[in-house]
Amino acid sequence: MRTDGTVYYLNACASQMFNIPASQLEGKPICSYVSEVNGERSWEEIFTLMLKQELCKTNVIIHPHENNEDIICELSSFFVPGNKDYPDSLALIFRNITQQTRIDEQIEKKNLEMAKMNSELIRSNAELKRVSEMKSNFLSIASHELKTPLTSIKGYSDIIIDNMKEKIDSGVYRMIESINRAADRLHRVVNNILDVTRIEQKRLRLKPEMIDLGVVAKDCIDELSQFSLKRGITFNCTFDKGDLQFYGDKMKMQQVFTNLFSNALKYSPDGSVVEVSIGKQNQKRFHIIVRDHGIGIDKSEQKNIFDAFYEVGSATRHSTDFSKFMGGGTGLGLSIVKGIVERHGGKIWVESEGVKENSFPGSEFHITLPFKAEISWDDDETKFSSIEKEDELNEQEISLQTEVKPTILFIDSDREAVEIARMVLENAFETIVAESGEVGLSLAFQHHPSLILMDSYLPGIDGYRVCRILRSQDETRDIPVAFFSAGTQNDEIQKCFACGADDFIVKPFSGRELVDKIWRLLMKKKEEETFK
Repeated sequence: MRTDGTVYYLNACASQMFNIPASQLEGKPICSYVSEVNGERSWEEIFTLMLKQELCKTNVIIHPHENNEDIICELSSFFVPGNKDYPDSLALIFRNITQQTRIDEQIEKKNLEMAKMNSELIRSNAELKRVSEMKSNFLSIASHELKTPLTSIKGYSDIIIDNMKEKIDSGVYRMIESINRAADRLHRVVNNILDVTRIEQKRLRLKPEMIDLGVVAKDCIDELSQFSLKRGITFNCTFDKGDLQFYGDKMKMQQVFTNLFSNALKYSPDGSVVEVSIGKQNQKRFHIIVRDHGIGIDKSEQKNIFDAFYEVGSATRHSTDFSKFMGGGTGLGLSIVKGIVERHGGKIWVESEGVKENSFPGSEFHITLPFKAEISWDDDETKFSSIEKEDELNEQEISLQTEVKPTILFIDSDREAVEIARMVLENAFETIVAESGEVGLSLAFQHHPSLILMDSYLPGIDGYRVCRILRSQDETRDIPVAFFSAGTQNDEIQKCFACGADDFIVKPFSGRELVDKIWRLLMKKKEEETFK
């Protein structure tokens, strides 16, 4: 190509690429067939660099003759000095990268889709966690509020029953007994709700001591005898003659046996047998089996029966009576059993052939418990669980190692949102605020913050361009960037990840979600620095 931009020679490969005979292209301007790729250098800039002998490589688009599909090419050039016979010229080398570019675009599109899905999944998980915490908090508060009047009801009725039987009418006395029994049932429900909350929060209190599993099981059977005799159901116990001493919480293990035995009573026909066996599975674990000859458990429900509030059967059969046939409960019993067993380092599962018409296939509940507890005991409910401690240590680790609070740069013109976020973060982070993209860039280079939270809509330079600039500079390339925006349209989220963002935080936000995402990004950065 001559320095004026006209073509004077094409080889056969170039002629095929341009889809035109060499004779027809010679003498014509190359710019009629070649243009820049959108978003990259213009053709005028490319041509100027070629003349200055400064162009190494760049991408261009070839527009073949007769409306054929455009071709994306990698262009490189070198300057050819002239002589008395030939003027100065440029040699252009085109390499077809159309297929590779299309593949790269598809990969980038998939990456964006995955990033979006991941962001939505994180948000959904945070929302589920928030709802779960709200539910647990509500149950805890409601349970404690119920316990306050129950204390008076139960206390006064006990006093009347124990000390005033001869002083009151027999009919009134029977009513007091009914009130007392109702208070006991309500107290059990309240305690079950509290236990579920503690189990979910991994704060179930235990008071370990050496107990005999066989003795504990028999005590529970005796307590339920009035209900089993009423239904004509007998318990057949088979206990190993060897040592059944177990180091665990006696009251909690009583709760395990009582819940399993009462379930067996509820779902077994009158006059049937409940079999209980306790022995050693091996040299490390006890094996407990509670088998009934009742209605069985459907295969589709067996995986759900240990979930809190899940109840087999219709809610219309609900009853707090221990002996009512097929009388459903609150759906908490087996969830509590599972929590207590696992807290002791054990496992529980159920085996049943399922529900069969006009027959009673029964169910088997299996529990294994270690001879020696596999967990550290903790009777202090005020302490954090090990998981909570680990989360707290992870959050503190960065601050402790750097000996200063991490700095967060807000680039956002929404003053109220920034102020709320600062109030949430002020105890753990230093914050800097910029209300425009230009000021934000200046502060980023000046302070080199630990993390940047940025709105996509900014006066002056928008957030997308600010993010691209940050990613293009060595001193800011590795700073985590999260977009902090109320806009959640698909194209906006895609733009954020496409320009190099690490995450997307939706306004309005929950304080816990904001803190969780910030620590996750900081820990990710720390891990990346560790493996460099």
